[in-house]
Amino acid sequence: MKPFLINRIIKGIVLIFLMVFILQSCVGARTAYQIDDYYIAPNGVEILATKPLNAFIFENNLTNLPFEQFLSLKYKLNNTFSRDFWITVDKSKYKLIIYDNAEFDKYFGYSSFAAVNQENIANIVGGQPKFIAISMVNEFNEDCLSDKSMLQNVSTIYLKNLKDEYINIK
Repeated sequence: MKPFLINRIIKGIVLIFLMVFILQSCVGARTAYQIDDYYIAPNGVEILATKPLNAFIFENNLTNLPFEQFLSLKYKLNNTFSRDFWITVDKSKYKLIIYDNAEFDKYFGYSSFAAVNQENIANIVGGQPKFIAISMVNEFNEDCLSDKSMLQNVSTIYLKNLKDEYINIK
């Protein structure tokens, strides 16, 4: 009687594992969002104990020079690796915050986005990320990309023009 009972217990455990495996395999893969032009994503980095900032995200042109180098040349920055710096737009000061690879993955997740443009490894300049995220605050540390901000339109247009300038350089 004992071997029969042990045999049934083992079959039951195997059946449970098989059912769990089948149910796991039936769960569909999470679809990734493709960015055609740009995307404003919530839940970015927090600065000075503020709410998480929104970020302007766009797909990188991996054949161009790195985005940080482009910004360094455009704004005449002393450091190519600057991740945040002040700019002036229409006589108002704004701080651009550029996300590095680790921050992008931490706050937005690479698996949430799918690249539209694929490049051969030989064409990629440097170890560039597939997506670039930028947050923007004014001199009072207010999120300029927030839906509640009166500066959202100005900052979005500015960042879109910056993106277009970078994407289209030759």
